[in-house]
Amino acid sequence: MRPSSIAVVAAVAGCLVGAGCSTSAADGGGETVAVTAGPLGRAFATSALANGVPRDLLVAIAQTEGSLDMPRVRDVEPDAAVPVAGPLQLRRGKLDTLARGAALTGATELALRRDGDLALEAGARVLADVGAAKGATAADLATWRAALEEMSGYADEPHRQGYARRVFALLARGGTFAGRDGEPISLPAHDVPPSLWMAVDTNVHPETSPADYGPAEWFPTSCTNKCTLGRAGSSVDYVVIHDTEGGWDASVATLQNDPGKSVHYIVDADGSRVGQFRSEGDITWHSGNSAYNGSSVGIEHVGFVADANGFSDALYAKSVALVTNIRTRHTIPLDRTHIIGHYQVPNGNNIAETS
Repeated sequence: MRPSSIAVVAAVAGCLVGAGCSTSAADGGGETVAVTAGPLGRAFATSALANGVPRDLLVAIAQTEGSLDMPRVRDVEPDAAVPVAGPLQLRRGKLDTLARGAALTGATELALRRDGDLALEAGARVLADVGAAKGATAADLATWRAALEEMSGYADEPHRQGYARRVFALLARGGTFAGRDGEPISLPAHDVPPSLWMAVDTNVHPETSPADYGPAEWFPTSCTNKCTLGRAGSSVDYVVIHDTEGGWDASVATLQNDPGKSVHYIVDADGSRVGQFRSEGDITWHSGNSAYNGSSVGIEHVGFVADANGFSDALYAKSVALVTNIRTRHTIPLDRTHIIGHYQVPNGNNIAETS
């Protein structure tokens, strides 16, 4: 978490200790605007044509990722927990599309994360590469299902399939969406077989879910080189608040798969859902400090610090509900000494981890 992300933890803690939170309805974004051939639209068309992939598939992936409005150039943290690149949100999932994109373009991963158009070209190359291996053809959208599942980066099959279905559902209904700088990006409706987009429930239901927080969607996540099984009798005294700097799909796929990092929970940007990766009874590696990891529950919040709209009231409200529930299992004081941001955790490289 960046120091500028103090607003997230301050607002969550403030709501919990009684400062109050307002909620507001999100803009549905349902208005249709005139389509113009702007720079983002041209970038999609150019990368699609150069790499033999369907332009509309690229657009549908980017809209599913929530990244059409990502800035052309971004200021990024080199060591971010969830490094993502471009409208397709190249990431460190089960398939490391970020590393693959860098290899295919000859650019560094950091350059891809900073340059949206370069990352779009890299994403098109990765999609073409994966599609070729899966037998996809540019003339038939239905042949891209296996490639979409692979591109998702999810570790488990139900969520891989669910991701592809969401992309196909968007292709089936089409629409006009706001891209960066307000540029409208048009996606025509396609005749996609219903078997490719009909909704399938990917949730593990309460009667069988291992989630500690009942409403949480469970994301199966190996503990190997990512967390510590059990807490060896240590108590949970803190909640550590993080922000992802990536979208929901990219963040979940990264936190499921990328070695050396893990977290207990994730809250979506609009407050609509919570995911859980590991039991609260396990130590996840989320704060860069073994002492704090061993005595805390970590919560990631989907969003970008640079977003002019900030973090939503609904995200704060959902985070408050989650922390309130966590406290039914652990004695965690409701104050800013125990509900803290990642930036407040001592850096063990500089001072004692137990400080």
